[in-house]
Amino acid sequence: MTQDAQTFRELGQQIAATDLPAFGATLAEMFRAVDGDDVSVHQMTEIILRDPALTSMVLRAANAAYLGLSGHARVATVSRAVVLLGINTLRSLCVSAMAVESMATANSFRHRVQAALGRALHAAVQARDIGTARGLRRDAAEKQFVSAMLSSVGEMAFWCHGAQFATALDAALQSGMDGESAEKAVLGTTLRQFSRELHRAWKLDGVLVDTQDVDQALQLSRCTQKGWDTPESVRTIKDIAGYLGQAHEVTCKRLQANAEQATLLAAALGACEAAQYIQLPAADAAESAAHPLMAAAEAMPPADEPPAFPDQDPALQLRMLAEMGQVVSSRRELPMLFEACLEGMHRAVGLDRCALCLITPNRTHLVARLTAGLDASELRSRMQWPWTPELEAMLPPQLVRAFSAANPPPRALHESTGTADCLVATLTVDKKVIGLFYADRKPSGRQIAESIVDGFRGFVAQTELIVRGLPRG
Repeated sequence: MTQDAQTFRELGQQIAATDLPAFGATLAEMFRAVDGDDVSVHQMTEIILRDPALTSMVLRAANAAYLGLSGHARVATVSRAVVLLGINTLRSLCVSAMAVESMATANSFRHRVQAALGRALHAAVQARDIGTARGLRRDAAEKQFVSAMLSSVGEMAFWCHGAQFATALDAALQSGMDGESAEKAVLGTTLRQFSRELHRAWKLDGVLVDTQDVDQALQLSRCTQKGWDTPESVRTIKDIAGYLGQAHEVTCKRLQANAEQATLLAAALGACEAAQYIQLPAADAAESAAHPLMAAAEAMPPADEPPAFPDQDPALQLRMLAEMGQVVSSRRELPMLFEACLEGMHRAVGLDRCALCLITPNRTHLVARLTAGLDASELRSRMQWPWTPELEAMLPPQLVRAFSAANPPPRALHESTGTADCLVATLTVDKKVIGLFYADRKPSGRQIAESIVDGFRGFVAQTELIVRGLPRG
């Protein structure tokens, strides 16, 4: 039964380099974007939007009950999903969605792929919650989610692309051998070790964490597939209860609730078949099968694109202003706050295009850094001027002003944007101007009413308030 281990290693290299190159490359790029010094909603959004299937999954999941956004307006754009959920949660969601898209393929071992995917989703939710119960920060708990999810990538890839090795291992498992023994006998290694080798090939091993939380979550997801009342499951739950310092009953209820959350996540990602391999307590199984999200997830269409010229929406303004306060916790994350502000000006206030221009560190130029709305890229490329004493005198701290043909903006601004009808506000921090917000309705030709000016002013004020409240350094 034993196969040539060298040949299996070569198969692993082929899977990493040939069968799943986009999966590894996209993940590596995503982690670089998240862990960089300049976290950008735009950068994260661009990575997701390159894959239509991934985009659809992210939007569908962002609107699902699992993520707790039912009180918000429908999430119609990836950029708003990033703002609402946060970079780390979106990263976890994308890793899950990519696993579903890349490896939940139909073949003769589909049931084993789906079982592995179900275990991975279950373990990921459990690992995050165990970390949260121990007091880990949100970003650390999300890293445990990613590690648990990716720990099963090798197993899913193997059953999709394992060729004769998959056939041999399937036969060994059907003969009654336990999983790890069969894997070592047929492959000369375990599928979890195979996953680690894939991580190294994709240069992802540095972003993963190897903790007791993750190990326990993986063990729980595997043993509970045979039921929550088996001796192994009961023993695993007791171990986790002791680890968390909780009563067995309390821990059991918590872990079972996590299993329910994992089924909702699977359904939100369109992986309802995998959800069937996440075993629930007998009393909850019937309810889960009839859960409306489970029934509707696969048929749920992607969110519609918002209109190019959105109308003013006071209720959405209030929600998005409140959301901005939850976007950042440090100055390192300011790009996310600024993008949330521009998104609010565009979608909730109803401005056609918006921009944030920042003064360069040597205070010689004013340059557009972020834009939103119609023709945003073109607007960004045109908005850059010398920061002269004359311009500084015309744009003092705390300025919020509506310009018009009768009262035009600074000449450089007018010439670069092609309109005199616009809104301008200086971005003021510590009584010093560091940039300006700009917005207009030139593409649609609509007038800028006083209520639009008030909405614009509200987003500028909220941004400055949040910046002042952030810790320095």
